[in-house]
Amino acid sequence: MASLTLAAPVAASGGIWCEGDNVFAEIGTGRLPVLHIVGAHAEAGEVAYSTGPERGDGKPFVVGQAFGDDTGIMIDFVDPNFQDIVVSIRLRYEGGDADWPLMGTMVLDSTSHAIRCGAD
Repeated sequence: MASLTLAAPVAASGGIWCEGDNVFAEIGTGRLPVLHIVGAHAEAGEVAYSTGPERGDGKPFVVGQAFGDDTGIMIDFVDPNFQDIVVSIRLRYEGGDADWPLMGTMVLDSTSHAIRCGAD
């Protein structure tokens, strides 16, 4: 019975999909009153990061911090040793009123990319 309880949040998850010129990010989120990142994959050109093989191939990264409010979403992913921010995502709601889509930037390995995002 405990395993069914632990699996429940995964079944109740959603996501954010972001795209730009030669860049892509997929961010799995939980459905909680706060922004809860359950996994992610980000890539730009030939460089990719992933929270695990179930999310796609890439160098490992983990969530360092994540915050969302009615103006936008901010997420920093760090290396597994929590020493460096390797992917940073800053998004704002296009109308400024917590309505999709989101526009912003993804900085991956110190290179900034314009992205547009929607909800899954």
